[in-house]
Amino acid sequence: MAEKTKLWYLHGLNILKGMEEKSLKLLSSESHMRQTPKKEIIYFPEEASDTIYFLKEGKIKISRISEDGRTTTLDLLGPGEIFGESSLLGQEVHENIAEVVEDAIICSIGKDRLQEFMNASPQLNLSITKFMGWKIRKIEAHVEDLVFKNAQERIIAFLRRYGNTFGKELVDGIIVRPFLTHQEIADLTATARQTVNMVLNDLVGQDKIKYSRRYFKILDKNWVNK
Repeated sequence: MAEKTKLWYLHGLNILKGMEEKSLKLLSSESHMRQTPKKEIIYFPEEASDTIYFLKEGKIKISRISEDGRTTTLDLLGPGEIFGESSLLGQEVHENIAEVVEDAIICSIGKDRLQEFMNASPQLNLSITKFMGWKIRKIEAHVEDLVFKNAQERIIAFLRRYGNTFGKELVDGIIVRPFLTHQEIADLTATARQTVNMVLNDLVGQDKIKYSRRYFKILDKNWVNK
């Protein structure tokens, strides 16, 4: 990927706002940008955790496998987010799986080198620290949904967050392109695919949403924030 294209992508990341142009160009020269297709695994559990990833386009699913072999989806990441950041807290190996669920453009840099950039840039240090705190709260909210809400409530809560996180606001609603499969939503909410289908169709019947494989549209903007 052309160097100027990589720098252009880095300019667009909110988490890097405030970095001096000289430092941003140096970060660009020392990072690696790649286009990654759907279903590719970025890292597995027990692999060395020594790289930080910046997601510019696409979606990444973060999951964990329990001792009995069950997979639990912890988070769905969108453009502008970082992952693999636990290495900054001293974690030496990954505990989770990072999988591409929508064709992605990812920038990666070694943990030690990013730490040097953070030490040299108080603004970058603050941005990444704030982001990590926000991400922890996001995962905690997801875990609370799994523990305290029934299947229907979990699916609805997910769809609201999905619209808020990935949606583009239009005059007649909020739209996300493309939409996840029913099985992917079931995995993200720890429910059955049939239950996802039932809830989606019920919301269509209430004129709350419309959807297809190509898009998900929230018709009632107020419904997102309930």
